[in-house]
Amino acid sequence: MQLINASIDPRIETLLRILDANITLTEGPITENGGINEFNRLILLSARHKTDYYLFSYFQRNPNLISTVHLNQLRERMTRQAIRSLQQLNELISICRNFNKAELPYAIIKGPHLARMLYGTSAVKVSVDLDILMVNPEDLFGFHAVFIHAGYTCYEQKLLNSAWKRMLYVSAKREVHYFNRIAGCAVDLHVKPFANTILTQWRHRNFFSDLERIPFEGITIPVLPPEKYFVYLCHHGACHQFARLGWLMDIRNFYNQRKEILVMDKILSVAGSMNTKRSVTLAFYMLEALFHDPVPEKIKQTTDRSGTLEWLAVNCLKAVSHEKGEGLTLKARFDRIVYLVKLTKGFAGKVDVVLSVLLRHLVLLLFGPKG
Repeated sequence: MQLINASIDPRIETLLRILDANITLTEGPITENGGINEFNRLILLSARHKTDYYLFSYFQRNPNLISTVHLNQLRERMTRQAIRSLQQLNELISICRNFNKAELPYAIIKGPHLARMLYGTSAVKVSVDLDILMVNPEDLFGFHAVFIHAGYTCYEQKLLNSAWKRMLYVSAKREVHYFNRIAGCAVDLHVKPFANTILTQWRHRNFFSDLERIPFEGITIPVLPPEKYFVYLCHHGACHQFARLGWLMDIRNFYNQRKEILVMDKILSVAGSMNTKRSVTLAFYMLEALFHDPVPEKIKQTTDRSGTLEWLAVNCLKAVSHEKGEGLTLKARFDRIVYLVKLTKGFAGKVDVVLSVLLRHLVLLLFGPKG
């Protein structure tokens, strides 16, 4: 594969150096021109990319590079995030206990479980929401009842009350959203594991075929086996153009910590069956571009059309460098549709991308806020 022929935005170079130092445990001073004098800007950038854990860890090990005042600000920030993460953990345990009691089939992905797996504690990594995958879409109302009984409200309640509205919504979107005001916790209940699977839904029929139940904080929870988990993380990040470096860091940690047990042939087989191989390759391509991590040999051997991958990676780098709100512009939204079409292999998959966009706009037109 070729190296990406694009320079990294200088605004994120300092953050990238900090992230790299945290993982490789190399010590090296950051010069004044590297961004330490722009501490507040660095904090805002880290918050957007969900990398505060790495930032705090780095400056704890290199206190000479930062003032005591700024280090204390970071410590207070991490304390607040730890409290929020523990609240999410408690909610996840309570929700899963209720699912287990109701014998509802589900899988846990990302969030507190991933934080515990990768970093040893759930308190170091904040998630925007909890992600729960339903195994059987027909169990939607069983899950819905558990959430309502637990004090959650459903944003799509009116749509769920009508069969045709529900069918249209589920076809257009892949999740139902819940929020508990008292706990301050949001949950995405995924009705299907991947978006854009109208014509190609058959590709994911075996996605939940080999779930593993593991002990977790006094209960057992079902999770994906390592190879499927890894493929899911790569595809999730790729669909979002790796716009948050935190997603890429999770992928990097997952692979580095488990590469002795991960079976690359199985990763490629899973990715191939779900048409997400390009997402997995792109994740490694991004790690090579940003952190100079070597791409596994089997990924190199099975990569085709590196020009397409380079185009995808360059667009990901642009997304990584977006200012706040820049990714929501009309041009950025259109560019992302083109990106998703190129990310997806096969005519049916590409049609799925376009259909899902049209359906989402139809749902917004019919059921979105008026006036």
